Amino acid sequence: MMVEETTGAPGAVGITQEPVAPEAAESPAGAPQSSPDATEGTPETQGTAKPIPLNIEGIENIIGEGFPIGSCVLLITPPMIEANLFCMEFIYRGILNKEPGMIITMDHSPEDMKIKALKYGWNMSRGEQAKILKWVDGYSINANKDVKSTDTIKRISGSIALSDLTIGMSQIQREYHQVSDHYRFIFDSLSTLFIYNDATTIYRFLRVIVSKLRASGGVGFFTLGEKMHDQQIEMTLRHMMDGTIELTDDLTLKAQSLPLPTPRKEGKLELTSRGFKVVG
Repeated sequence: MMVEETTGAPGAVGITQEPVAPEAAESPAGAPQSSPDATEGTPETQGTAKPIPLNIEGIENIIGEGFPIGSCVLLITPPMIEANLFCMEFIYRGILNKEPGMIITMDHSPEDMKIKALKYGWNMSRGEQAKILKWVDGYSINANKDVKSTDTIKRISGSIALSDLTIGMSQIQREYHQVSDHYRFIFDSLSTLFIYNDATTIYRFLRVIVSKLRASGGVGFFTLGEKMHDQQIEMTLRHMMDGTIELTDDLTLKAQSLPLPTPRKEGKLELTSRGFKVVG
């Protein structure tokens, strides 16, 4: 099978990759081979420490104490602003606890997301100033915004630049490795990657980054648009993750599977002026 990927770097050209041997399939198409970094060769930490709570009011009644370090959870949502805000609050609550956060955004600019967060009292710049909030922005350049990378925001040239995306995430993981045994992350969204890449390329990409997220102490969500993909894609993603949660149009949170067992797996959320809380 021929897979073509363009990194989007200046002067880069499309690279056509021939079928690879199984041992080489751990790197996404076009990814550079590099020496091990701080996150590689590290034993996976999942399940070895106390779960990390989400710190959203009442949510422990649905998901239990939280997620173990090294947990990657699929969050399936309809196209609504509340889903994005749920992820933002998850990161912000970590910042308040001095937990580092990494946001990979493919559908919105970091600047727009920070403005939306301020409406609920979530000052994301607080994390940036403390050097515990970093972004990989896969949206702004494609949207023709006049922006450049900064100390806190790595700009990449869109959803086909998978090598740049991997490198941006690895740089953040190396930085956080020096200050904490875990960090929170959101990847918003996988659906955008599937629009611009074939499914096999994305599966190979995810095998690499999910493994690195687990080994480096990541705890967080990959978002996926509800009913945007065929059943085979959704089932494959469920298999690759440590759990699956669905957020419906009426803000019902349904835990279809979790990294740790919990008696109750469904509850109704309400979005207040200060954030989400479980109300039923």
